[in-house]
Amino acid sequence: MTPWLEIDAGADGGQVNLVRPGSAAPPGRDGMTLPLLAGLSSIQRPLSIPGIAAAPVSNMDATLDNAGGQLTRLWGQCPPVRRAVRVATQAGVLFDGIAVGLQLGGEVRMSLEAGADRPLSDNVPLRTSAVWGGWRDVKVLPWAWGHVTLTPIQYSDDQRVFFLADHPVQGVDEVKRDDVATDAWAFYNGVDSTGRAVAFVELAMPLAEGERLAVRLRGRMHPDTGRLLQTPAEILHDVLANLARAPVQWADLDDYRTETAHIVLGGLLADNSISIRAAVDGLLQSCGGAWAAAMPGVAITWPPLPDDAAPALRVDKLTAQGLQASTTAAGLHTAVRVLYDYDHAAQRYRRAIQLQAPEAVKDFGLLELEWPAPWLRTPRQAEELGQRVLGWLARPRWRVTWQHSFADVATGGWVDIAHPLSPISGRHRLVSAELDLSAAGLACAVEAPVGPVPEIETTTLSTAFDPVIQPGVTVEVANGEIIFTARDEQGRPLAGAKITLDGGASRIADSAGRASFPVQRGRHVLLIEAQGYPASEVEVVV
Repeated sequence: MTPWLEIDAGADGGQVNLVRPGSAAPPGRDGMTLPLLAGLSSIQRPLSIPGIAAAPVSNMDATLDNAGGQLTRLWGQCPPVRRAVRVATQAGVLFDGIAVGLQLGGEVRMSLEAGADRPLSDNVPLRTSAVWGGWRDVKVLPWAWGHVTLTPIQYSDDQRVFFLADHPVQGVDEVKRDDVATDAWAFYNGVDSTGRAVAFVELAMPLAEGERLAVRLRGRMHPDTGRLLQTPAEILHDVLANLARAPVQWADLDDYRTETAHIVLGGLLADNSISIRAAVDGLLQSCGGAWAAAMPGVAITWPPLPDDAAPALRVDKLTAQGLQASTTAAGLHTAVRVLYDYDHAAQRYRRAIQLQAPEAVKDFGLLELEWPAPWLRTPRQAEELGQRVLGWLARPRWRVTWQHSFADVATGGWVDIAHPLSPISGRHRLVSAELDLSAAGLACAVEAPVGPVPEIETTTLSTAFDPVIQPGVTVEVANGEIIFTARDEQGRPLAGAKITLDGGASRIADSAGRASFPVQRGRHVLLIEAQGYPASEVEVVV
């Protein structure tokens, strides 16, 4: 296996092929071929597990011969930074990424980052209000997903029109002025002064000096169906493909979409000083996930969900060389406090839940961890996240490493461990699969806890558990009809919910969660079906 380096030549087209001295030009490749490739480092392919072991994106270095100054002349005035780079062999592409750094001398060292057209070390590419010009303070123009509360940005001089998000949104559910709800407003999607499609809210009366404004809205939509994007896979795809402009396809996240379809998130990106990688880490920490930009499928649930049907690499005495296992006291936690339901207008978490593993506390003492989950909204899902996280962290963990003869297994792939020197066995996901091109080998690592999953109890709730759809449906009588208002567990109207009365007539709730029926007085049963929630039957007396 003799690899070469392909570098796109930029706006002028073509490419530069760098091969080892004495090697022929790559077959079927256009462009300039230079025999200046001196060496390629191993390809670092770590799995980022936010909250447990966040890691940088996949990367590698290439060393090029520049003793005659040929590359200085070629690149001195036009260095190939931010250009697409591939490491290829006749069998196919081993590394696909972008050049992020260049050091010139007698040798040239080129730093490469994998998995995207744009380096994920770039800051989140959010616009600011400076694009409008004028006198206003410069503020970051946010992107919003799911149900989220934010402070809008003043847009008109008369303090009546306010900017909500740098894209159209599905709708607005509530507007508060100094924490008091008002009906004197109108929401609309339109264009700003630059011609960009955005969302606004307009007040009937101007906002007074010092008066606080908070808006609860439903954020970005699927471009074809108009459906609210609110599950982890939907939001992750939107962040990477449409905000960061990474080459991630909707179908790439099919497996992760299936794993996390039951999780409902809501959040905001409004900080252009953090990296794209950090933004994705924050999103996935909120739902218990792991990811790597160059990994097939991009993201997985963490701790991993079992999958006995997936192909796996066999790890035993015949296939694994130099197997070692290590453990440490660091990272062991016996109690976790999940902070969730972040209010961007108030700039604080509204709720928290604390869980504890009592037997682990007896063994190791009280070792507490605070787990920020700003995108998470419901107490049930916060508890489920805490259960999964603490089930992993409250036990000693082994990191097992070994060298494997070359195999095409990516980070996040499955391995079946049956080695007498390994303290863990069975099926596990690779947390690192470092590809050594010179030795045609794979440096592998897995990490997993040992012992039975501990019993976990919920010790503290910031609020009591409510049903997912409250049984206390609001009932009003107006114009000869009965109006029912359906709300979620936070008391917010379930806009767009399907409400069926007594197994017969159905209505779709309006933006305030209301649906009306011409019914008689007495006891009735409502079936409420809303996206992201299990169906719920509610008895009401009119």
